[in-house]
Amino acid sequence: MCAMENEWKWSLERRWSVGMLMAVVVAVQAMVGNVVQVAAAQGVWRVVSKNVGITAMHAAVTPVTGNVVLLHQSNNGPSNMTFPDGRCKLYPNDRFLPVDCYVHSVILDPNSGVVRPLFIQTDTQCSSGQFLADGQLGQTGGDREGAQVIRNLARNCFFVTPTNTICDWVEGAQKLNVGRWYATNQLLPDGRQIIVGGRGQPSYEYSPPSANSKAIPMDFLKTSADVTTSATDTNNIYPYVHLLPTTGYLYIFANRDSIIFDYINNVVIRKFPKIPGNPRNYPSAGSSVMLPLKWQDNFQTAEVLVCGGATSMLGNQQPQALCSVTCGRIQVTTANSKWKMESMPIPRCMGDMILLPDMNVLIINGAKRGLQGWGMQSEPTLNPVLYAPKKTAGQRFSVMAGTVTPRVYHSTANLLTDGSVMVAGSNTNEFYTFIKTNKWWPPVGRWWPTELSVEAFTPPYAQTVAGGRPRMLSPANGSVVKLSSVLQLGFWDDISPKPATDTFLFTLSSPPFSTHSFSQGQRLVSIKSLSITTLPGGRVENGVSKNLRTANLQIPADVTVLPPAYYMLWVVKNGNPSKSCLWIQITK
Repeated sequence: MCAMENEWKWSLERRWSVGMLMAVVVAVQAMVGNVVQVAAAQGVWRVVSKNVGITAMHAAVTPVTGNVVLLHQSNNGPSNMTFPDGRCKLYPNDRFLPVDCYVHSVILDPNSGVVRPLFIQTDTQCSSGQFLADGQLGQTGGDREGAQVIRNLARNCFFVTPTNTICDWVEGAQKLNVGRWYATNQLLPDGRQIIVGGRGQPSYEYSPPSANSKAIPMDFLKTSADVTTSATDTNNIYPYVHLLPTTGYLYIFANRDSIIFDYINNVVIRKFPKIPGNPRNYPSAGSSVMLPLKWQDNFQTAEVLVCGGATSMLGNQQPQALCSVTCGRIQVTTANSKWKMESMPIPRCMGDMILLPDMNVLIINGAKRGLQGWGMQSEPTLNPVLYAPKKTAGQRFSVMAGTVTPRVYHSTANLLTDGSVMVAGSNTNEFYTFIKTNKWWPPVGRWWPTELSVEAFTPPYAQTVAGGRPRMLSPANGSVVKLSSVLQLGFWDDISPKPATDTFLFTLSSPPFSTHSFSQGQRLVSIKSLSITTLPGGRVENGVSKNLRTANLQIPADVTVLPPAYYMLWVVKNGNPSKSCLWIQITK
């Protein structure tokens, strides 16, 4: 609930000692015996950084560099980092620090773990965002003085070193029409962002705003409100928004309801049946993805997956309520479609869903018991789950290797350029605190400590299949590629033992804005290969024979399939994605 709760006096103890942190580690390790047991081969975890200085409420992977922007709130006291040059923000109305010299945003190199602090003027608590067509990161709304702010981080600021260089967030003169807190952003084919909803704002608007723009009321965000099943809010903020192919309409999901919406004409095109079971949006959120769009049907079919969520138990024992185990899947471009329900192997709320290069879905982070809000979680979910959409119902879920670090409320997940998934954040406390207690909310409810570490999980992909992970050679990273063009891709791959028959898959994935269990703007599109040619001139590297190949890829023509922006290009051989993606900028 970010800052929904009462404003407690700044009196919580700040313990930074090694002894206290070790106590937290021991407590977490003692918990591992209770997680689902899985085979050791089910993915690999690594520590990116033990301490990035802030906890990550929001995260986004930057085009071309692959570095990661992290943000947290700025009106709730000190973080764990100050600016090396002594810079401070002067804001007399700050709740606790009228002179704030602490860092509340950083950019992280996920390979080295090095971070560079970013200066931000206003509070981004529970805000929203999206990369723009030119690659800069657009960020809107937040709490208090930040509620109507439009911020941008330019592409030339996406570097990490030198760490003392000043290249920061810029807040322009243009403002949102209304304050947006817990809203959702989606990049549109024309390059604008549409901003949907927010606490107390059943409306939508655009960024950047036009001269005469205004907030446009949306009745759906009123009728989907549900004040009876949660003691805290309406279960329909941070709505799930997906841009549909072909029509360019929006699929919008809030609480248990969903619609297809023509935002240009402000018309609801279609209403869907309620998803069975519990609410699915904040503060009872699960997560959602639009499953990968496929070239084989000319991108005509759009299918949405919604998983998990809180079960809306009332009273002070909410943190003990078991989260939902169900997922709903629906074809939103098919007439008379209905929800098809499945059961996950682990209950989960506030999990994150990530589209992987091989077109599977990773469900990661979250809790087994509780709901979103400070002090509202009592048991973390430490094991990711892999969902394979192509498999038959009942065989789609696989439990992955677990972590020892809880990532519950205010945690994030993002696909990195090496195909791993970075997880960061987790803060169930109003302020930074490192003491695990057994007190429920109210009055304090500090159940899990503030998490400053960052990890990455590499899914197993097809590790048992010979042929290795390809390495892309051309075009140059960051190349401009036009819609409907043919892109020639050059890559190396290991020669597979005979009589293996190699299969190749080519995909494009967007870099979304991850916050509050939903990746805003996430989409993955498969690309048709017109031809794959093995060239003479293969080589042997470290005793492994390699092919040199080219593939001619047909880039889709429709801006509703690929809105102009930066994308990660992947080649997947026999289920194994390339060692790194190649960034391309799609233009008209």
